[in-house]
Amino acid sequence: MRGLYEAIAADVAAPIHLNTPIVRIEHAADSAILHPAAGEPVVADAVIVTAPLGALGQIEFVPPLGPARRELVEQGYLSKGFKIWIKVAGRQSLIAGAPSDHPITLVRSEYVADDSTILVGFGPDHTRVDLTDVTVVQEMLDRWCPGLEVLEVSGHDWTADQWSGQTWATLRSGQFVDGWSRFLGADSRLRFAGADWAKGWNGVVVDGAIESAITTARATLADLGIPAPGDVRSTG
Repeated sequence: MRGLYEAIAADVAAPIHLNTPIVRIEHAADSAILHPAAGEPVVADAVIVTAPLGALGQIEFVPPLGPARRELVEQGYLSKGFKIWIKVAGRQSLIAGAPSDHPITLVRSEYVADDSTILVGFGPDHTRVDLTDVTVVQEMLDRWCPGLEVLEVSGHDWTADQWSGQTWATLRSGQFVDGWSRFLGADSRLRFAGADWAKGWNGVVVDGAIESAITTARATLADLGIPAPGDVRSTG
């Protein structure tokens, strides 16, 4: 992933502002104004919002998003799970699953070194496990695989992260056919992109984010009357 985002950053001809949360977006037929939590507003010809559904409630849109989009933001997805990395002693080759009443419902070997193995685990409820507590995770693994020695654990609680508010997209009933598609298209200089709105690999992997980025960027260029890269049509 680092190679991908570093290549994208190197290709961007505009300034990149990190640690600059946007709290308000004003959007009109020919422009947009972005208001950061601190600092001066930024005026743009157009804006593409790539925040996931779980974080859109952190942004005030002026005018407000339409009723269908607001409804989806309020509903959110069922994405309340977690991903955890577990380092255990020795060379281990395993995959194990458990029912939903177990905090970790899937664990498997991911990377094997000379004297240790990195396991990756998943669970449906981020509140049921401390992603940094070796003792707690050791007790969980003991129920499945007694004898494994947990050395280290790590993970990021994306569901509790205000800039994410979710993990991988797990859609509610009805959202697959009437949900993500609500954020396609535009009636102002405001568009949305990201895996949550992808037409392929929706809400799951980076492939969907890339597909959505390409199609939304091309649509935005069309809004601005700018030929997309590789477009041989005359600009005259």
